[in-house]
Amino acid sequence: MTPKRFHFPALQYLTFGRISGAGAKARPQPSLDLDGQSWNDAVERLEIWGSAMKQDMNLDAPPRGELPNWGKRVHFDNFFVELVPAGKRAFNVRLADTFASISFGADEGRSSLAGDRLRRYDRRPHEYIVTPPNFPLRGASDAAPEVLALVFRFDDIKLKVEAALQIPKDTLEPRVIIGGPKPFTTELAQRIRRHMLMHDVSTDYLEALCFLLIVEMIRLPPQQRKSARSSKLNDNVLRLVLNYIDANIDADLSLEALAGLSGVLTHQFARAFKNKVGEPPHHYVLNCRIKAARKLLNTTAHPIADIAYATGFSSQSHMTTTFKREIGVTPAQLRSENIL
Repeated sequence: MTPKRFHFPALQYLTFGRISGAGAKARPQPSLDLDGQSWNDAVERLEIWGSAMKQDMNLDAPPRGELPNWGKRVHFDNFFVELVPAGKRAFNVRLADTFASISFGADEGRSSLAGDRLRRYDRRPHEYIVTPPNFPLRGASDAAPEVLALVFRFDDIKLKVEAALQIPKDTLEPRVIIGGPKPFTTELAQRIRRHMLMHDVSTDYLEALCFLLIVEMIRLPPQQRKSARSSKLNDNVLRLVLNYIDANIDADLSLEALAGLSGVLTHQFARAFKNKVGEPPHHYVLNCRIKAARKLLNTTAHPIADIAYATGFSSQSHMTTTFKREIGVTPAQLRSENIL
């Protein structure tokens, strides 16, 4: 039996299912595939999702610590899953937990990973991305596809994921993963979508599907399974690491943390970083912190101790010692003499 379809010309960006018809034009009107739902249920869902689509985020403002509730969201003990409707969308977040998403259609727009400037992107259907905690994400699309998003506490599910993948404990680390499309992740995402669109949702079944999808999205490629990390640092990953440093200057930017973020063996990361950037990771981070602190010292009246903490120094005395050793003046002297 062919499902009923109803057209809503005013909902320019909200689409469900496929648009078809003998007289279909290049830009057909959005349609809603009821798939057996009642008319009242469908209208209620449109009202909820339509109002959620208005929660666009200012790309120039500081990132938010949580995702807007764009669509239907289901919470579990250690994570939540949300089916985000298609439409015009902007996001600017820095989540405390791990974020993963997979799209149900092709997409293009502007995005920024780890604090980088906005760049144009093209995304294929069923591609996915996983980002570690405290990773800045910013972007906008005029006609984004339907997306499945998951937010989870990495440490809470780490042991279960390692057991599912049959790899040693403490092998997995939070990192940026961009992958797909893969047949199994695509099938899992589609099953989750179909189930979330049902009126009655079996939370146990949905939780199992979501966990499987998380496992598959963070599964290591074959060449990395033995060591858990690669021995090479490619240019795209390096750019993400540099952007992450710039956007998280007050965070833990140790060699081990940066290597873990990149998914590269620690000693290989240090060597490759120096070869590509021209200086060791520690010295690069130190120079970035000095540069950030100098800018705040010369452009704000914030106490020196506050600036020290905001730029990743352990204390005011630590910053003072570092400034004296690296640039020959103390922070107080730099501020009083306005030395640029």
